[in-house]
Formats: sequence, C-alpha cells, structure tokens
Amino acid sequence: MAAGEKTGEAPAVTAEGDLSAPALARFFYLTRGLWNLALLGLALALKALAGSSVPPWAYGLLGAVVLATQAWRIWAAGFVGRPARGGRPAGEALVTAGPYAYVRNPMYIGTVIGLLAFAGMSGLWYAVLAVAVMLALVYGGAVLQEEAFLSARFGEEYARYREAVPRLLPAFPPHGKRRVHLPPPEAGPPSEEHRQADARRGRFRLADGLANEGGAVLFLPFFFALFWFVG
Repeated sequence: MAAGEKTGEAPAVTAEGDLSAPALARFFYLTRGLWNLALLGLALALKALAGSSVPPWAYGLLGAVVLATQAWRIWAAGFVGRPARGGRPAGEALVTAGPYAYVRNPMYIGTVIGLLAFAGMSGLWYAVLAVAVMLALVYGGAVLQEEAFLSARFGEEYARYREAVPRLLPAFPPHGKRRVHLPPPEAGPPSEEHRQADARRGRFRLADGLANEGGAVLFLPFFFALFWFVG
C-alpha cells in the first residue's frame, strides 16, 4: 500500500517524482545487483564445502532455464530503454507492452528464476532455500520501491495498469495475447507527448535490451564454469 493511502494523507513525492518508500525497500533496490553476486557466491561456497554436484542432465536442464530467463530479461529490457539498471527508478512512459502485458515485474522474475537455477546447480536443497529466502527479501523490497515511484510518477494510469496486470505471476489468457489498453489521461486529442508515450509502450529495441543485459550475458559462461568445476 502506498504511503498515505490508508490514512488519506497525501503521499510525499520528491522532485524526481519518487513516492516515499520504506528505507529497507530503497536499500534493497539500490543494492540488488550486489545481492545477486553475493547469493551466487553463497551457493558456490556451500557447494565447495559440501563437495556436492548434480548429474550432467540436471546441470544441462538448469543451464537451459538460466539461458531462457536471460532471453526473457533481454526481451523485457528492450522495452524500458537504457535506464533499466539505474540506481534510481526512472521512466518516461509507463511500459505496458511485451512481457509487461503479462506481468508487472518481468525482469525481476527472470532474475529470481535464473538465480534459483544456479543455486540448484549446487545440488544442495539448503543452498536453494537460503537463496530463495534472500531473494524474497531483496526483490520484495525492490518491487515496493518501484511501485512507489510508478504510483507517484503515473498516478491513475499506473493504478489502472496495476489492476489489469498481476505483480508476480504472469497471466496467460486462453485466447490470443494479453493487451493492456490505457486511455489518454484527459479527454480530447492526445498531445504529442502522449503519442510518444504510447509509441514507447509498444516499441521493442534489441539494442536497449542488449545494452541493459550485456554485462550479465558476458558473465554467464564464467558462472556456468564455476558451478561445473567447483565442488
């Protein structure tokens, strides 16, 4: 629930349009990339201590999951522009196309599933459990921070989107593709700014997706090798 919603008080908004969020949520948002590396290190350390491994078929299956989630993240990142990995939430328009028509946080979901797949390569159930608990804390906080920003930045437009699209579990309709239709915020012909925003909602740019995810793609072979040889 956004700040001020329960009491009826006006939410606090900064000059950048950022709604106040719990300090811990902001901390997890700012440090989420470091937590990803720390959790991979934790799974590797537990694997090395236990001397555990998984069969080649399981390693291959989990590796395929990692690659699939990375492709999913590139697809999602291609809709949001270059600031996807910025230190603060940012957005010129509310993105509702591509994976964002199915779920509100596709990039976070891809990250969580990919990290859990890597943890599974340790062959240790408690490594997977530890990583899952920490991911719930980190990305639960990150989601709260982003939702606070989007509520302040886009107001009623984001409220309609939030009602139409689930937060974490993708909604797959039985027929056709899910589309979110957001009417203009005001009656009358849309402004040039609104037309540009509409175009941004539905435009995928592979260059943006690769720019946002290029570092992660480069590091994947390194972590694949570590989880194969360590232990």
